[in-house]
Amino acid sequence: MNSNLKLSNESDLLLSIASGDELSYSKLVEKYWQKVLQHALSFVKSYSIAEELTQDVFIQIWEKRDKLAEVKSFENYLFIVSRNLIISHIRKKLVETDTLKDQKLQELFLKPDEQFEFQELVKIINEGAALLPEPRRSVFLLSRMEGKDADYISKKLGLATRTVRWHLMHALNFLRNYLHNHHIISFLTIILLGSFFFE
Repeated sequence: MNSNLKLSNESDLLLSIASGDELSYSKLVEKYWQKVLQHALSFVKSYSIAEELTQDVFIQIWEKRDKLAEVKSFENYLFIVSRNLIISHIRKKLVETDTLKDQKLQELFLKPDEQFEFQELVKIINEGAALLPEPRRSVFLLSRMEGKDADYISKKLGLATRTVRWHLMHALNFLRNYLHNHHIISFLTIILLGSFFFE
């Protein structure tokens, strides 16, 4: 009975927020702020970055508050929003670096054991990439290691854009299988870094 009451109260709260009630939104933020902050801290080592990500999560929830009326489990919804923003943030930082082996980036975002796995993942992917035929290997390296888009790669290698995408798709499929068949990497590392390489 208590769980049903709790569910009803939360549903009412979400409906109020969906209709633009700022007081209800403040209550929601107060209730879940610490949980989101701890979630962000489990991915990043910097408190200030975790705090910024937490703020971004609740800003997005407010900006898309009309969706709250359809949410069945707010905790699940909150987890998905948080996860997506955290991964997006980390991917952006990775793309902004000149090299995937940038030590400062690793120290900022990854714990010591995850830094080791990051280095191992890059090493393994490079080993797998070396097995790719040309121009597939070059397409992959330019796209995922240097962050170049399809148009740039098309001009650089003298290939049609659709051909670049075709080679990249096959390169990613090959490397997914290469990782799966030859190596064991933690689930956390795959979440943090695999999405950058393979999406």
